[in-house]
Amino acid sequence: MGLLRDWIAAARPRTLVAAAVPVAVASAACSQHWTLHEASPAIIGLCLAFALFAQIASNFANDLGDGLRGTDQVGRVGPARAVANGRISARAMGWATAACCALAFLVGAPLALFADPWLFVAGVLALLLAVGYTLGPAPLAYLGLGDVFVVACFGVQATFLTGYVLHMAMVDEGTIKCCCEQESAAIALAHWPVLIRDLLVAGLGIGLLADNILLANNARDMETDAAAGKRTTVVRYGRGFARWLHLLNLIVGLVCLTWVFGWLPLLLTPVALWSHWRFRQARQPVDYIPFLGQAAFVLLLAGVLCVTSACLHP
Repeated sequence: MGLLRDWIAAARPRTLVAAAVPVAVASAACSQHWTLHEASPAIIGLCLAFALFAQIASNFANDLGDGLRGTDQVGRVGPARAVANGRISARAMGWATAACCALAFLVGAPLALFADPWLFVAGVLALLLAVGYTLGPAPLAYLGLGDVFVVACFGVQATFLTGYVLHMAMVDEGTIKCCCEQESAAIALAHWPVLIRDLLVAGLGIGLLADNILLANNARDMETDAAAGKRTTVVRYGRGFARWLHLLNLIVGLVCLTWVFGWLPLLLTPVALWSHWRFRQARQPVDYIPFLGQAAFVLLLAGVLCVTSACLHP
């Protein structure tokens, strides 16, 4: 079954920031349009729990899928993978993946019942994509679609769906801030198109910053991924492409967040540029090991700045 530390390592704690930040940013975006409903803390908590369980399920599935396909072979640089190294059996990892998906469904079900039944479909689709990233007959990671998956699912989808649930709570019973007066929920419906734009743009920004976590991982594993037939974008186009994509993600990501939250996210620019400069200096697989944590830190800071901006300018 594996030791507790093996399971914690397989959950990849540093990547969990990619699940938490979209929920926080969506909540911040909504708070700029209306006073959050009294049930909002519970809703945000359930959204966060769903996102975390989905992320852990994806990480477990990644460990399992790469282990079964022989991607994480001896000679790979970076943290040891549990299934590939025999620390956790493939059967146990499969059950753990299924358990995380079940827990995500259980915490997400009340959101669908509360807000909109079609969220059942969206939630199941999100879980299928999370697991299908490295499992199944056509895993996205092996087709070079990993970057698209991260931006779309852990950026745009997670941010938009969190905002949508909060919006539905407000439409039912909430109030909206407009000209410093509390107005009816009907006015909130008129603001919904603007909020849609904000959620999609902010989600894109967060997704692009989150993609740099994947880029760091794939740049490190380029040789072993290529040998195993895992055709990531880095394998397809090389580490030079990864360096330019890393910079593009930072620039466009910060522009998107600035569009929604004002100038405060720009305070991240020095840290982002320093991180990119270090990323450009890396040449060997071992050089890329620190950048997964650095990319997660940049994403976390971006989330903190967005929430701070929303608090300072309600």
